[in-house]
Amino acid sequence: MKTDTRLSARQQNLQIILNLLDENDQLSAKELSNLTGLSIVSINKLLDILISNTEIITIDYLNTRGRRAKIYKLNYTAYHLGIVQLVETGENIKSTYFLTDLSGKVLFKKFNDRPITSVEQLTKFIKQQTLNDQPAKIIIGVPGAELQGYLQISDIESLKGINLSQAIETATNIKTLVINDANASTFGAATELKENRNIAVGIYLPNNFAPGVGIVINNRLINGADGLAGEIEYSTIDNQLPITQQIIQHVQNIISFLDPNLIIVYAEKLNLSNLQVDQIKQTIQRNLPLHEKYQIDFERSFEQDYRIGLAIIGRHNILKNIITN
Repeated sequence: MKTDTRLSARQQNLQIILNLLDENDQLSAKELSNLTGLSIVSINKLLDILISNTEIITIDYLNTRGRRAKIYKLNYTAYHLGIVQLVETGENIKSTYFLTDLSGKVLFKKFNDRPITSVEQLTKFIKQQTLNDQPAKIIIGVPGAELQGYLQISDIESLKGINLSQAIETATNIKTLVINDANASTFGAATELKENRNIAVGIYLPNNFAPGVGIVINNRLINGADGLAGEIEYSTIDNQLPITQQIIQHVQNIISFLDPNLIIVYAEKLNLSNLQVDQIKQTIQRNLPLHEKYQIDFERSFEQDYRIGLAIIGRHNILKNIITN
């Protein structure tokens, strides 16, 4: 299990415990001891730290042979997340705000029918949604890339060069994370399909904007040295080719470079027929006969995986902050 080596030994152990509770419905101190290699005494001390200082863990009891054994669970209702999706709607990009718990369960949803025209309009919309129920963190997904804190690549012209996280924090007084939309959807799908510990790649193909790719390897998003991993609009594939040929070439490149376990193709907006999807899969299989262990999935919902991914990333950030504060 990956931990942040910049943390102290105690913080790393706390992180491991929270990660294990996040991955399992419930665990006893003995089960945590077996999974971590730490003594039960050490596990109990670490649990006491978390229980005394936060509300992130709940205790339940299991009756076993006449005895009541303590079991521990993550309390996903302890914190709320404000999730903002920027998504292609027709020829424009519009925003939806979700208030969720840490599991991603939606408590409130608000769609903004106005296209995004400025950072002021976007932050005003987000601020309005956070007035009554302020989340612990805002996680906003964007079609673009944030470099050194600023959106240098964006499908929304008015947001280019903007420090979006700072703009939202200034408007709402809530810490904000900015995540690429393809990264979020890929992470959401990989986690849902339990492929996040392997290699999973998602390619998002909107109708009127450039495609994007998300890469997950060993439960980590791969952003690249410059934060530009997955910006395939700069590849050499001719965007004048028929869309099925573009998909074939993109997916073949992905398989050749990364040899992934899973490729998710988000092509809902292109309305491909079943015949076209079958032809794409067969052509790739014929062109890459040595690659046998990958799965190509055309059935996933981009917007659903996008929201799930933002919630998971937000939850991981909250859990990390718990042990570093």
